Amino acid sequence: MRTQAVSNSIEMGQLAPCPKLFVVGCPRSGISWVTSLIAQHPKVVAVPRETHVYRLVYEPFVKLPRWTWQQRLQEWKGILRHYGLKPLLFGFKPADIWPGILRDYRILNRPDSNGLHSLVNYDELCRLVNAIRFEVLETNHGLNQAEELIAAMFDRFFERHGQPGQTMLEKTPMHIRYGEQILWRFPEARIIEMVRDGRDVCVSYNALAQQESWARLGTAGAIRQWQQYVEWGEAIRARPSFQSRIHTVRYEALKADPERSLQQIFAFANLDWNAEQVEAIVAAADINRVAKKEKGQYVRSGSVGDWQDQLSGAELDLCDEIAGEQLVRLGYKAGMANR
Repeated sequence: MRTQAVSNSIEMGQLAPCPKLFVVGCPRSGISWVTSLIAQHPKVVAVPRETHVYRLVYEPFVKLPRWTWQQRLQEWKGILRHYGLKPLLFGFKPADIWPGILRDYRILNRPDSNGLHSLVNYDELCRLVNAIRFEVLETNHGLNQAEELIAAMFDRFFERHGQPGQTMLEKTPMHIRYGEQILWRFPEARIIEMVRDGRDVCVSYNALAQQESWARLGTAGAIRQWQQYVEWGEAIRARPSFQSRIHTVRYEALKADPERSLQQIFAFANLDWNAEQVEAIVAAADINRVAKKEKGQYVRSGSVGDWQDQLSGAELDLCDEIAGEQLVRLGYKAGMANR
């Protein structure tokens, strides 16, 4: 838990942690839609963009110290740009990683981009880093300090934008990879996991591939990514102590009956609701009414079962070969394209 010394150093009045709700799951699974629904609850304060805080703060302390000389040599340009010459030559120490976190902040700090700037400004980040490095003992290769920085940034955001009694909502799809770490570090946190038929996820990626380079995974790449996200979710649910703190929402169920799915989400998150309120929220967030998307938003009508018409027989065979076990385990029936 965050120490009182760090709290005093960064002048935070928020002592009791606010409830936290993380929305995760494979991209193109309706994550933005369900987040927009939850965010309309009056007792929810939503982080405006994806923070990727675990990739940008926690993950470097996990990965970089393990890099061999050969790995560092392959990534020499990025290391020099973000961290300097010393870690390239001698390997990463925790102290070498902090400048890269600050550097990444400056690179990503644009109005249309995701990143830590969704939580704090640059001056605040520098103050938090300095306070945590001074007050928190560096153990476990710096991971404890990384966790304290993440907690402090969440606290800072809530102190600025939230109100007592509200729940903080954060959406970063890949945070499912660190779901166990999130639930362990934040006892007050819960996770909403979105799951969609992996073949429809492939269709959604393919539809965007001509517009966005990040979507050019191909069917094989998209179904492998889906498989990995599903396995991460299964790992969380396999832990008895976490089972009651993760709620899986099927995209197909949300599409068929959004009011019922949203009621279940609110109940899971301990958010009061009534039928009229839920109906109004669903109507306001109807994805069919989104006439204009902002940069970085890629909302489609997302029909269920598009894969039957949009994927070729060869692509369906590929999906079955790579992730057929997961598809069957999740109850998604096999089938061929209607051609």
